[in-house]
Amino acid sequence: MSKRAYIFYLAIFVSGFIVAYLMGVKIGMNEGKTLTEQVVNVTPQKEDSTERDGYWVQIHNDKVIVYKSDKTTVVAETDININDYSESEQNILQNGVYLETSEELFKFLEANTS
Repeated sequence: MSKRAYIFYLAIFVSGFIVAYLMGVKIGMNEGKTLTEQVVNVTPQKEDSTERDGYWVQIHNDKVIVYKSDKTTVVAETDININDYSESEQNILQNGVYLETSEELFKFLEANTS
């Protein structure tokens, strides 16, 4: 084969990789948007009520517990180890942390479980 043929095949080969890479990036970006939309749709919908949609996060029996805004209805009990927190953080959680939305609650729990 001549030198021109090798260059031609090399150019086709390289352009194929470039096209495949660009398509992969485009598909990956679209899947990322779809995943974000799915996560947003997973959050609970607000009900039509006059009650505030807030959450309290407190320590009870060495566990981090999530309460509704009334501080009596338990939403979730977590397995977060409070011994990993400093004493000042434990005191803050003992008094309670109020989070206004479920999104803030999810962010708080995600940040404290990793």
